Amino acid sequence: MNEKKVTGRNVVIALGIICIILAVGLVGTVANYTSKISGKDNTITTNNSQILALTNQLNQLQAWLAENKTLLRQQIQQLQNTITNLQSQINDLNDIVNLAKSTVWVDSQTVSQPANSYAYWRFSAIYAGYVSVYVQTSTTTNTYVRVIYSSHGVNYDNQIGVGTGRTVVFPVLPSSTIEIRVGNSNWLDGATETVTITLYY
Repeated sequence: MNEKKVTGRNVVIALGIICIILAVGLVGTVANYTSKISGKDNTITTNNSQILALTNQLNQLQAWLAENKTLLRQQIQQLQNTITNLQSQINDLNDIVNLAKSTVWVDSQTVSQPANSYAYWRFSAIYAGYVSVYVQTSTTTNTYVRVIYSSHGVNYDNQIGVGTGRTVVFPVLPSSTIEIRVGNSNWLDGATETVTITLYY
């Protein structure tokens, strides 16, 4: 009986030790996993914070890009307008160099004057070119056209007869006062003319 009691006691002690060891192991395992879970939670929190920060940065970048996209489009449009304006100026200057531009100063105007007298017009020109005077009709064969101006040290005064009508041209320099006369040299009778004057520059 004593041996059975001792054996039973030893079994109980052994089982108790095993239980203690298992309990300690379990506590250690739980502590270890708790630590790991806490670490993972911290990592998740950190990652979430980084994701939030990156999302905010992305939103700010998208807003900046949208704003600057509009600004860049406006700048591109302004540059295109400037290029168009400059091209127009270049074309305009090329036309001026080639005397391809014109301005009608007088359009089929009918004038009359007494014998041996003239009608006149005064204009200004900022570019060199030539003036065309078209006397469509005249009631006398003694009709003339005369152009007078001063420019760059040149005193220009030229008169051309046109009979009862024709076109004559005169060179012109830039001048603030260009006088164009259409008259008649008839000493007895006055005259009537229909005149068109065009500046080419």
